[in-house]
Amino acid sequence: MNNNSLLPFHRCSAIIIAGGKSSRMKSDKKYLKINETILLDKVVSQMEELFSDVIISTSPNSGVNSGKIKVVIDEFIDRGPLSGILSGLRGSKNDNNFIIAVDIPEISPELISEMYTYSEDYEIVVPESGKNKIEPLFGFYNKSIIPVIRKNLLMGENKILKIFDETETKIIRMRNRNWLFNINTEEDYKNYLVYLKNQQK
Repeated sequence: MNNNSLLPFHRCSAIIIAGGKSSRMKSDKKYLKINETILLDKVVSQMEELFSDVIISTSPNSGVNSGKIKVVIDEFIDRGPLSGILSGLRGSKNDNNFIIAVDIPEISPELISEMYTYSEDYEIVVPESGKNKIEPLFGFYNKSIIPVIRKNLLMGENKILKIFDETETKIIRMRNRNWLFNINTEEDYKNYLVYLKNQQK
């Protein structure tokens, strides 16, 4: 059993955004088989190795039953991941929180550590994987931005990038993005399974 005080980010919560409709997949992507587990459990396991507190933010009737992991439900229905971020931050016991989408099956501890060094001075810290290609669902978000998110949602604004203009945000350029997978389509899923197979050779 992990000693929470010894984890790299023991004063932060990890919030897994898992409420999407998986509209580009033929099935709910959080339940995709990844070797002997499912995608959601794979992401949970990786977060538990780094963070003392893990939360799953999902939509109503999602069927998520995570056992010991806390599950929070979207307050704003069908409003995308911004609503999931809001619910996760509201349900978190820490001010500093790492947000990750359930469709990102691999992580870079080095990048997380780099972003973490900025997270005490900025309300949001996210990476840029290419020119003007920001990854908003792989970064640190502070509870202080809850009013900004809620205001935007109440105004009908669903875009995460919009809140960057209203908060203290730091964008870090990624030096290596070979590990970064976003499983949004059947092709993405097949490509990731090929990647795993090659890694095991």
